[in-house]
Amino acid sequence: MKFFKINNIKFNYNLEFQSNQKKDQWKINAPLIEYCETLGITIPHYCYHKNLSISGNCRMCLVELKNSPKPVVSCALNAKSCLNNSELYTNSPLVKKSRENVLEFLLLNHPLDCPVCDQGGECDLQEQSFFFGMSKKRFYNFKRVVMDKNLGLIVKTVMTRCIHCTRCIRFAREIAGVNDLGIFGRGLNSEVGTYVQKTFKSELSGNVVDLCPVGALTSKLYPFVSRSWELKNINSIDFSDGFGLNINLNLKNNKIIKINPGFNHEENSITWISDKTRFSFDGMFSPERVLEGFIIYGNKTCKTSIMWEKLLNEIINTLYFEDHLNRHFLKSNNLLIVFDSTISLEVLNLLMLFSKKYFFITLRTSEGNFKNNDLETNLTTNATTKLKSSNLCMFFGVNSKYEGSYLNLKLRQRYLKGNFKIISINSLLDLTVPVNYFGLNIKNIKSLFEGNSFLCQDLVNSSNPLLIFSSKIYNRKDFSAISSLINFLKSKNYILNYENVSTLSSSINEVGVHYVKGFNPLTVNDLEKSNGIYFLNTNVNKSSQFSKIVNLKVLNYFKSNSTNNSMYCFENNNSIITNTPKNFLTNYSISNYINLPNNVFFGTNSTYLTTNGYFKKVTKILSSEKQIKEDWQILRKIFSYSNNISFSSNIKYNQLINFSNNTLHSSRKILNCLYIASRFSLTNQSNILKEKISGTFNINRKKIKIVKSKLYTTNLKIWIKDFYIGGTDNYSNKSINMINSSKLYRYQTTNFNILTYIL
Repeated sequence: MKFFKINNIKFNYNLEFQSNQKKDQWKINAPLIEYCETLGITIPHYCYHKNLSISGNCRMCLVELKNSPKPVVSCALNAKSCLNNSELYTNSPLVKKSRENVLEFLLLNHPLDCPVCDQGGECDLQEQSFFFGMSKKRFYNFKRVVMDKNLGLIVKTVMTRCIHCTRCIRFAREIAGVNDLGIFGRGLNSEVGTYVQKTFKSELSGNVVDLCPVGALTSKLYPFVSRSWELKNINSIDFSDGFGLNINLNLKNNKIIKINPGFNHEENSITWISDKTRFSFDGMFSPERVLEGFIIYGNKTCKTSIMWEKLLNEIINTLYFEDHLNRHFLKSNNLLIVFDSTISLEVLNLLMLFSKKYFFITLRTSEGNFKNNDLETNLTTNATTKLKSSNLCMFFGVNSKYEGSYLNLKLRQRYLKGNFKIISINSLLDLTVPVNYFGLNIKNIKSLFEGNSFLCQDLVNSSNPLLIFSSKIYNRKDFSAISSLINFLKSKNYILNYENVSTLSSSINEVGVHYVKGFNPLTVNDLEKSNGIYFLNTNVNKSSQFSKIVNLKVLNYFKSNSTNNSMYCFENNNSIITNTPKNFLTNYSISNYINLPNNVFFGTNSTYLTTNGYFKKVTKILSSEKQIKEDWQILRKIFSYSNNISFSSNIKYNQLINFSNNTLHSSRKILNCLYIASRFSLTNQSNILKEKISGTFNINRKKIKIVKSKLYTTNLKIWIKDFYIGGTDNYSNKSINMINSSKLYRYQTTNFNILTYIL
């Protein structure tokens, strides 16, 4: 045990080695850390306070060490060199004078344009000058002027303000994995920029705006808008991918101005966010967005500004007349409700109750064929936490850079630590880390699981290997065969367990949809047996299943004599009749088109289940405009309007909610649960709930016929080909920022001088 003095206060100094550090790096006890944080200083070897380590070249974390002829830099000093001189001073006159001199050098060529700088109010250099600087200057000469660099459509540069801290260079090289930025020149001619004339191509380029301690790198989409003290900060979650990272919304006059990364409570740190998370929110307020409800009767012009009462009556009346026609023609046509994986859990439960009350209502997803939802481990992924203890990661149809940028960041952090191998069965992709590709055919997966591949040795000899599957693989027709292969590998406990195999979802509530029920996707047979279609938050232009049905119908691949589809209801916050719905209306002879305007993601109160298995809540931040209502409000109104009508096809089960009970024991449990919900207490009539519920599987009770599953030998596809506008969310393809970024990225990655893109 040693003692250490800071400002004449004595602390214990534990000389304990860290397992993952060098021998000259020591462990500091907690009281010393807390005291240094209260003083706002850094301790030897550890930089706990950001403000005093503003740059890598010009140090501000200067302290005075006993018997030292000059001040030392605390963040670059290890504990071993301080044992002989164990007295340290942080507020001595020498330290104060040294900090003033360092700040004077930092401001030597820095322009005095704080009133017009977008970094005003959030500038670290401004804070340091206020607390540690001097009021006078000794430099009276012309300041150096540096030409601005073009880093793309996201980052705005004013390189005259740059103090050469190299934070952006280290971020590009270590975090983003892009070696585009660097410092060139020597002495007074040093500049930060790109070695060749090209932009900063990375999906994480917006984070350098937060890293820059001065106003040299600011947001090009946020020029001269407001100061930090004028904005209202509200916490929310990301809508662009399946992780739902915590973000911080900055609002002004009930409008979203910018988005910053939030605090991640699972890791107790602030995470990096992608450019789509940061800048695609303007797609919610697209000029194409329809804020009023309207109805189209055949080829007649649409009637705008229709009240909600008339819109709801039109839906109920259409269902009522179709119900009577079905009775006369002895048919049983259904109403299709098609939803996407971005739907909230509250709305999904309302739809489930609606379908249980009226059996002619059928729920379908826009795409997907996932049925293996018996265990939560089949739906979620724990790769972000298991990567620390693993030395092998296998990707199956996963593009972690586009489908989950957060996972790709964790993957790169684990690779930089060493002793880590990545194997991918997919197309050749740039994941910013070296990847060993093993083909893209489904036969490679089969040979690996059967033990006929040379990769089996890597799998067996690895410690805690991770196998990550893309959720889009289960959209294939042979999903049951792939699931059986995965379950077979899980059964071999000496190789893997259920925690080693996970599924990566690209939508924010894809796990929640599969968690509730295994819904079937939309098919041609569903359209033939339906009298209307209700699309709920479904991006029909991005749905591969819906586009395939429409294109096959246009090409007359199958002939349909059905004229049952008399209603096409579209409830989407970015609704506009594009080419795909127009072809659908024309070919299926739909007479009525009803548009119901609903609110955007940040204008609703909803809950989502992320791909990590966390339930995350979104509170209503933006107020509703004109006729806009939330999804649950619209469904509740339709539900209440339908109570006034007795449908003939549902007369036997009208006003009832049915539950599927196979045994009397299950029926008694449901009755007791209903009794508890009404009486809020346990009585003698509900003793069944006090018994321990347990059961065993008797495999000899009944012989089960095993059906052979066919495995197709087609290649795995790249599901998201464009990071900016090719995701599964409903807003990025309407965002002007993302469209321009996609155009620039495609222009630089092709051999054509002129690139045309049609949205």
